[in-house]
Amino acid sequence: MKNEKTKEVAELVESFCKRYFTEELTACALRLCDKLGRIRKLDITRGKKEIWAASIVYVIARVNFLFDKANNNFLTSDIICDFFNTKKTTTGNKATTIEKTLNIGIGDTNYCTTEIIESFSFVETPDGFILPQKMANEMIKEIVIRTANAEESREIDEFMAEKKRQEEEAGQRRRERRAEINREIAEKKSKKKEEEQAKINERQLKLW
Repeated sequence: MKNEKTKEVAELVESFCKRYFTEELTACALRLCDKLGRIRKLDITRGKKEIWAASIVYVIARVNFLFDKANNNFLTSDIICDFFNTKKTTTGNKATTIEKTLNIGIGDTNYCTTEIIESFSFVETPDGFILPQKMANEMIKEIVIRTANAEESREIDEFMAEKKRQEEEAGQRRRERRAEINREIAEKKSKKKEEEQAKINERQLKLW
């Protein structure tokens, strides 16, 4: 029964991820779903599968700063809850319970992207300086480039150019996805406004 419920929740999570998450974020969400299906502290068989799925997505969104508009993968809690047809309060509370039970925090290596992990991980240099992992990695790349010979430099330049091209393409896809999300939000607001106006008109007709 537990395995069956976990599978159902995972299918819901995956359906959301296909539309809004990157592959890396999707892997984080499914990893969390699998974890919840194996622990005893939280019983995934209790409660609606939609609430579990929404809460899992909510956790991943929160620890990866997806609710921040500056994030390339930005989304809102409304998008999550509308997709799964759940209430924001219920979803948020369940997400908090999951985080506390599994001790999930910012930079968690199981549920955060590489970018977030590196931003919140630190290394000590031989000189005793403490640096963010991301900064240390950039410094290492710079040292490699400076010490490379002509042939190696050419290969590095080609590699970096290709990486930049891929990042630009990924950025364009993220911008397009964000624009799509904004359109969806605008359409939902417009539809809600039309429905409210229709109700007002209906009440006015009854008064006549």
